[in-house]
Amino acid sequence: MHDDDEPIDPHEVRYILRRVAAYREVCERVRKGSTGALIFGAIMLAIWYFLVDPKQEFKWMSIIYLSLACLEFGSGLLNRIVPSAEGVLLAALVLLSFGGWTVARQVLYWQQIIPGRVEPIFAVLGVMWLVQGFRQAQGYLQLRKEFADRPTRAQIRWFADLLREVKFSDPKLDAQSVFFDTQPALTGKLLGDTAFFVDQADETIIVSRREVDLEREESGGDRPARGYLSISGINFRPFQLGTKTWENYVAWKREGGQEPPPPVVKPTRRPRDDDEQE
Repeated sequence: MHDDDEPIDPHEVRYILRRVAAYREVCERVRKGSTGALIFGAIMLAIWYFLVDPKQEFKWMSIIYLSLACLEFGSGLLNRIVPSAEGVLLAALVLLSFGGWTVARQVLYWQQIIPGRVEPIFAVLGVMWLVQGFRQAQGYLQLRKEFADRPTRAQIRWFADLLREVKFSDPKLDAQSVFFDTQPALTGKLLGDTAFFVDQADETIIVSRREVDLEREESGGDRPARGYLSISGINFRPFQLGTKTWENYVAWKREGGQEPPPPVVKPTRRPRDDDEQE
């Protein structure tokens, strides 16, 4: 937090915004992955119901399968409601437990310690689940390294409010707003030395003022002006540029001591002289 009289470092602002954006992306992946966990939990319940026969196997084996199935379904539900990096670890632990127990059960059949017949397909599936769970655990450790400085809940809520504000901003009503009809279209907020853009898929671009360059080309007549946008050296396809977006951009650039290039007037095509002879 900063004192009221202490200027906010724009580099720190962009760092926080980018960290929160990256962490929200992780949480969104966890949320999407919860659908698979819910489906797999239902499959595990089906396996428990159809393959665990209380008349032939020990009661504790049935309890293990039922517990793992409920844990998988519960982890999927938790990751859907409250997604976090720890959701990756939880899913990995459940998968490792279920895969390990599936393999162990086949070994117990093979050693004739418990009655039953070895099913090679389940042995293979168990190994696959173990490998997948191990990879997910490695992914969680990598996330721990990447997000050692994890965003706070307050920062995540603030980012969500800002994202919503940017998506629904209107350059005609807000002097800090811009709209670029590029592919994909970008809506943006010009916040001091920082530009915050979001597309229709909620993908964000967070850059400094000097990384944004916009040129305006006047077409003449009633045809709308065209814009040529470059962000961090990436050039976007030309698009129809609104007057208010251009005015807001020019004011923002001048505020930072940068004078944008004047609009270029596209030369009109001269009509061919029908009387001209070769």
